[in-house]
Amino acid sequence: MFEHLLIALLSLALFATSCTKDDAVTSDLALSGRTSHSFAYSANPTPAGEEVTITFDAGNLADCGLIHIQATSPEGDTYGGKPVTPEAGEGTLTFTPLTPGEYVVRAKYTRTGNPKNCDHESTGWLEAEELLLVEGDTTGGGGDTCEADFTGEVTLCDSSQREVVYTFVSDKDLHHVKIQGGLTNFVEEDAVVVVGGADLDVEQWIPGNSSNRIIRLTGSVDACVPITITITWTSSNPGDIITGEWTATGGLSVPGLSCE
Repeated sequence: MFEHLLIALLSLALFATSCTKDDAVTSDLALSGRTSHSFAYSANPTPAGEEVTITFDAGNLADCGLIHIQATSPEGDTYGGKPVTPEAGEGTLTFTPLTPGEYVVRAKYTRTGNPKNCDHESTGWLEAEELLLVEGDTTGGGGDTCEADFTGEVTLCDSSQREVVYTFVSDKDLHHVKIQGGLTNFVEEDAVVVVGGADLDVEQWIPGNSSNRIIRLTGSVDACVPITITITWTSSNPGDIITGEWTATGGLSVPGLSCE
């Protein structure tokens, strides 16, 4: 009888161990069963100025919750409308990129409402491994291209009157352009600054206790459109050099200009 009891106890222990292992396997499968997300582009590379569609698949077949997709240009401009309700786990963003270059694309799925009605996991932001490449120029005028350029010349320099003209051309649309430089000492009053080709904000100030002027222009410009900056002022400076170095967005610069 003792032998029968021992066999029964051993059988019970083996059964319990077997159930524990099976339960562990079943639990692991349940946790790892979610399909990975993915991104797709209607065209990559895609031309600047033409619509492109980004599709994000959350991998959960959800028809509830929200999908939000964003694309960020090389200039830092972010494209992305309101979040959309997915269909079978997919959502799309259609937009028109204007700036050539590499765009970073990301998306997220967010569960909304009662978990009983929408039980999919929220993902947080997920970044696409493949960048969206936008090619071409941004003129929209039949494919014309241009090179970025920044020049300056003296147009008037007599005993007291000074005038210089700077010309800036960008090879792409810029939403945050900055052009800045100075006028040398003995400027008698604020300079008159006239801008052509763009609507730029103009600031000027006197640095420290000097008598020169610092001038800064900021705003947005269109690709391949020449921007002229005409600066006129009165000065009692007897020296030949009448401006300091001027710089413009894109790493462009013009050294100090002088009367000839």
